[in-house]
Amino acid sequence: MQVIQGELSLPANSVLNDTYKIKEVIATSKLSFVYIAENIHEGNQLIIKEFFPNDIALRDLDNKTVVNRLPSTKQKFEDLKAIFLNEALIMRQINHRNIVKYIDHFDENESIYIVMEYYEGTLLDQYLKDFPINDRDHLYTSIFLPLIGALSYLHKKGILHRDIKPSNIMIDSEGNPCLLDFGSAIFYKTAENYQIFTSPGYSPLEQYSNVSEQGVYTDIYSLAATFYFSLTDIIPLDSSKRVIEDKIGNVRKYNEKVSIILSRTIMWGLAVHAKKRCSSLKFMELAVAVGNVINRLKDYFNLDNAK
Repeated sequence: MQVIQGELSLPANSVLNDTYKIKEVIATSKLSFVYIAENIHEGNQLIIKEFFPNDIALRDLDNKTVVNRLPSTKQKFEDLKAIFLNEALIMRQINHRNIVKYIDHFDENESIYIVMEYYEGTLLDQYLKDFPINDRDHLYTSIFLPLIGALSYLHKKGILHRDIKPSNIMIDSEGNPCLLDFGSAIFYKTAENYQIFTSPGYSPLEQYSNVSEQGVYTDIYSLAATFYFSLTDIIPLDSSKRVIEDKIGNVRKYNEKVSIILSRTIMWGLAVHAKKRCSSLKFMELAVAVGNVINRLKDYFNLDNAK
């Protein structure tokens, strides 16, 4: 993993909850720092995510306590803190082999910390660089189907991830995917309004509004966009730019090895308007499985003809 230096991150060797020693910061976002840490009692490595809204927070003189900068942003600070806590509460209810494993969360330093299992691996967008687009057949069974299974699991629990993209998917040393970052996740069946979180190219149109209905089809868009990128190396044209004139290219325009069935299903999943979009992961699963069989048959007959 690449180490990220952050002037406002916790100093190395800081101890949290009398248990976790900070080793290094590996990522930062507008809402948090992410660290590699060590359990000082058991010796194992872990990931710790710290609530730290960079735009409005500072460290106090002890170099640990997180404080709001200005009185005018106090409410925003508390609102963001509630969102961060919600991430921990959602993760606590999840246990799936292809989803990052929650271990603990706690309050300290006027902040919140989420402890997760450490994974040695590569993010999907980097992992794909090792394979030319016409040599990615293994993605169907090793990456795509497990991700569909993980999402199905979440949806049955009433959870939407809302930020599926290659940089939120870790591929471990054995080639298995692990879905990361639940900072945007919600219990969609009970949500009364929706915090706006968007990732250009991967978020459906309804995520640009805090009142538009969101459901399984919301994650399907992001998943389809992730498949699109994985098979073409092209980030789909953002949904907000496709409303008036939709110029997104079909998957097969960039990768003819993708079956017509899978290509059409991915494009169905990328429909701008939710009512016209694929609404069941079963269709995605079937299309991936059929696409895998078609590619295997093509490879078999090509090999047979070459003899």
